[in-house]
Amino acid sequence: MCRILALSASEISYELLKNIVDAFVKSNEHDPYLSKLTGKSPASHDDGWGLAAAGLVGGSPTIAWYKSVEPIFYESSKRILELYTKRISSYDTLYFVVHARKASRREPYGIEYAHPFMRTSEQGIAWFVHNGGADKKALAEKLGVNPWLRVDSELLGYYIMDSVLSCTDAGRSVDDCVVEAYSSAKHYVVKGSALNTALLLLYEERPYLYVSYWVNEPASKLHEEYYSYIALNRNNAVLAGSISIKDYLPADVSDKVVFLEHGVYRLEPGRITKLSGL
Repeated sequence: MCRILALSASEISYELLKNIVDAFVKSNEHDPYLSKLTGKSPASHDDGWGLAAAGLVGGSPTIAWYKSVEPIFYESSKRILELYTKRISSYDTLYFVVHARKASRREPYGIEYAHPFMRTSEQGIAWFVHNGGADKKALAEKLGVNPWLRVDSELLGYYIMDSVLSCTDAGRSVDDCVVEAYSSAKHYVVKGSALNTALLLLYEERPYLYVSYWVNEPASKLHEEYYSYIALNRNNAVLAGSISIKDYLPADVSDKVVFLEHGVYRLEPGRITKLSGL
């Protein structure tokens, strides 16, 4: 169980980006939806975090990437986040994902297993984050790797990223390749869990950002609520992510939040577009 924030913006102010990132940090220290689900209060996502950003500066691409095993709400993590927030808020155009992990006791633990996961191809780079569970054995067999050295979200990410990159390298449109990859990947999501993700691409010097939201037969109304995905469009900045972010945004912003339907979406500055259902 994890939490996700994805954002796309042009000429975003440091203050607005900091407010959004701060809300994400607070939502991982005290997640009321995780508390309701587990019966524990406070409930936090404290098993590592990471971010990836791709942007344009003067028409040229640039990236930032960082992962840590420390909780995102530690003071040391917040200092690192402030450095990255200042840096990426200077981009002319920004595409950004950040993730906080809550690891299952059955899954490996360490900085290597913090999200985002990354893959590269001749033409592109991809980063992937996930909240949910996947069939690790089936994915490991499909990818030809040892399942016990990997986490389920990592293998799901490799499956999706490899599919998208090989498809785009073959000359097809990025949007079509993403929709096709997610339509196939949903079959690896275990019952009661979700395909809540963000996928960041830098392909042929152009950034792309996608999110997906789908719950596979939620076990209860509490599970359905926990996995809900929100979106917000404000000041030419579009964000999408986990429902818990909503509770920590400033009041004048949180009341403009909308809930997404199941599907695959593309985020661009000032716009979120649904590409397909799931």
